[in-house]
Amino acid sequence: MAGVGLTVAVLALGIAAMTPSYATERGDAVQRVFAEQLDASRVPGGAFAVVTEEGVEAAGVGTAGNAATSADTPFVIGSTTKSFTALAVMQLVDSGDVDLDASVRDYVPELALSDGEPVDAITVRHLLQQTSGLDDLAGGPLLASAADGTPLEAVAELADAELASPPGLMWRYANVNYVLAGLVVERASGMPYADYLEQRVFTPLGMDDSTASGRPEDVSPGHRFWFGIPVASGPTVRQAVMAAGYLVSTADDLGRYLAMYLAEGRSVDGTRVVSVAGIKTLLTPGPEAQLGPWADGSSARYAMGWFVGGPWDADAVFHPGNSPDSSAMLALFPEAGTAVATVVNAGHELPVPGNPALTDRMARNIVHAALGEPVPSAPTLNRLYLVFDLVSLLLVALAGWGLARAVSAWRRRLRPAHPRRAALGVVLRIVGAALLVLAPTLTTGWASAWTWAPDLALVIACLALLLAASTVTRLGLLLRRRWSSPDPSVERKPHVLAGT
Repeated sequence: MAGVGLTVAVLALGIAAMTPSYATERGDAVQRVFAEQLDASRVPGGAFAVVTEEGVEAAGVGTAGNAATSADTPFVIGSTTKSFTALAVMQLVDSGDVDLDASVRDYVPELALSDGEPVDAITVRHLLQQTSGLDDLAGGPLLASAADGTPLEAVAELADAELASPPGLMWRYANVNYVLAGLVVERASGMPYADYLEQRVFTPLGMDDSTASGRPEDVSPGHRFWFGIPVASGPTVRQAVMAAGYLVSTADDLGRYLAMYLAEGRSVDGTRVVSVAGIKTLLTPGPEAQLGPWADGSSARYAMGWFVGGPWDADAVFHPGNSPDSSAMLALFPEAGTAVATVVNAGHELPVPGNPALTDRMARNIVHAALGEPVPSAPTLNRLYLVFDLVSLLLVALAGWGLARAVSAWRRRLRPAHPRRAALGVVLRIVGAALLVLAPTLTTGWASAWTWAPDLALVIACLALLLAASTVTRLGLLLRRRWSSPDPSVERKPHVLAGT
């Protein structure tokens, strides 16, 4: 325990006055790499914090709106929020108000699933370890799109949901697990989630610029990519899923937060925030988990609000976070006494093959730099968007050309030379338009598509509309042939609408 006290004292001293040598050797290197990564990706700005026994160094890089980004610039921190929610639950475990192995319905009796599903078997531990059996599409468009509403309204959408696996059997990442965990915090503490975090987490840690209020005016603008160009948007802040991914914080505050983990549950001024046993439980590796392409196939396990493993030379305790227009990464290396936080004012979740996971890979590289490890080549979207933009343009042009031919035939009062082939073409277009409309509907929903990948959603919508218009026009041509009198011009020029 004496060692922990020494660590706390050193961290507190380091926050008050950073040593120049540390700032030069570590902070300058990270800042340089960060600037290079931002420039390569055309992302406007970000910020970072590096924590060691020497203290916390935090700085901004690039711009946020019309100002320079600083260590105090507020960002939506995405799914790194989950570690805060898990911490809040663990504090209530420390106080005896929550039992990790109790059914979640002991705290949220409103939770209901499809008939026959073992909802009572889902425990608080299952929520935190992402082993409830729910998947990330459970709950329909409200959860999938992070639409406005309340947590209870989001949970109500689970009424007809089915479990993808029995509780406790398999890891499946699902935001709804942490929406429920946030409600556990509210019910066990008797306080709104935002008030609880303010009083029990942010204030004791000195996180003065962090909030769970969900007020967009408190957050700097973010950016979404439109065909490869970052466009200012948001910030996106959603109350319904606040506990899963929409807290607001700064690089400096996140540095203080990570310092608490390195000090085994104490703030930089020595305040006990959570027990040592609680920290150990939160960070103990659990079920096997999968990471995105940004980690290049690295193995990982899921603890509680944290992954364990990752693509760095030493195993990390970490969590990436993505919102539609911002990104974050928290990484702890307890054995090395080092931690890194990054926040970036852009999001990029385009669900197409070849996506380099730009913002997560950028955050990964900043951590490499902070650890003094070789930094992989800078992420770039140029190749991805060269292909995506060309394919999108080609598909829309072909669909538009097909509609133009059909409209031309209608104006000239022509009829199909090969009715059966024309009828087959109509059927294929109906199927194509239906598949385009249903693809987002059956996955994350159209609202989610517009929120997370607006350029892709626009392309899909344009193709669906063009195909639908072409289908209606060609169907009219077929009906005209069936019920109108013969047109001599068709006999003279049967090749005009040959084919489908």
